[in-house]
Amino acid sequence: MDEKKDSRPSPEQRRGDSRISEEDRVQVEILSGENPFAQIPPINALTKDISPGGVRIMSGVKLEAGTRVRLEIILSGRRRLIKVKGVVRWSRSVYEEELFEMGIEFSELTPDDRVSLLEHVYRKRH
Repeated sequence: MDEKKDSRPSPEQRRGDSRISEEDRVQVEILSGENPFAQIPPINALTKDISPGGVRIMSGVKLEAGTRVRLEIILSGRRRLIKVKGVVRWSRSVYEEELFEMGIEFSELTPDDRVSLLEHVYRKRH
């Protein structure tokens, strides 16, 4: 019997960075001109996991893939606020079009915030 193996990499293999699961408070601002909802106030969300390269968040507002955003994330335990710009890479409904999950890839991160995020992820993993 000839079994075909799926040669596609798993999501973990596709990611370049190690992720940690945790819930941090996030404020999401849609960058103007990127979305018809650009006039809405900042969106409150929670992280589900985070890495030095991106974050998965949960929110009551769905953002479409390609939307550019500015995030303010409060890292749990460290009480450190990091500010980062990113791009929504995917989104999906997780509860009857009332709760959404989105993957955001970081595109702009200051060197200090990058170091804080790397240290945070490393400490949580070890």
